[in-house]
Amino acid sequence: MPAYLIGDLEIFDEAGFAAYRAAALEVVRGFGGRAIAVDKAPISLEGPWESRDMIVIEFPDIEAIRALFASVDYAPLARQRQAAARSRLIAVRGL
Repeated sequence: MPAYLIGDLEIFDEAGFAAYRAAALEVVRGFGGRAIAVDKAPISLEGPWESRDMIVIEFPDIEAIRALFASVDYAPLARQRQAAARSRLIAVRGL
């Protein structure tokens, strides 16, 4: 069953985040992930949700997302992301 990593980001270091994104997407692909949506200006339709940068990444299953976040390859990239942006990340199971 597919699963989705959804990121709501507040980027404050554009150059640092661009470097993170380039490296992270390669690692994500290694876990079967592929970005399916990226939006710098998402549209809020209901409720008090203000976001600037959103990303949705599809994975083969929830275990692939867990494996990515537990991997030694992603750990330094997570720190790089955290230095360049505030992140709210969730994983949801697909239908």
